Amino acid sequence: MRGQYKYITLVLLLVANTCFAQKEKEKPVSYEDKVLYGGCWFVPHNSDVNIRFSEYSNFTFHSLDSNGKEEVVQGKYLLDGHNLWLIYNDRPRQKFYFYKTESTDPHFVIRAYPIETSEYHFVHGNCD
Repeated sequence: MRGQYKYITLVLLLVANTCFAQKEKEKPVSYEDKVLYGGCWFVPHNSDVNIRFSEYSNFTFHSLDSNGKEEVVQGKYLLDGHNLWLIYNDRPRQKFYFYKTESTDPHFVIRAYPIETSEYHFVHGNCD
């Protein structure tokens, strides 16, 4: 009788591990904050517009206002899977999409929502 319990327990553990392994595979893709660090995120062909992320969920966003004057805004960010929220100190928060391209030269990209009409498209590079 004691041998049967060991066998049943072993089978139940194997089944439970298989179920958990399948659930792990079903999780949506998520990126760590550390992917954002170590450099700046630039708009291609316009390095005046860039974002620098740092630890403790801080960011600094260099952009141009409607008059073409340089503007620097700061705040906190939240990365939730592919969603990157910039929570500004002085204006409403803004949602971005953070993903890795699937081209022959894969790289990370940050795009503002809605992606179809987004004026912001950032790629990673070195800060000067």
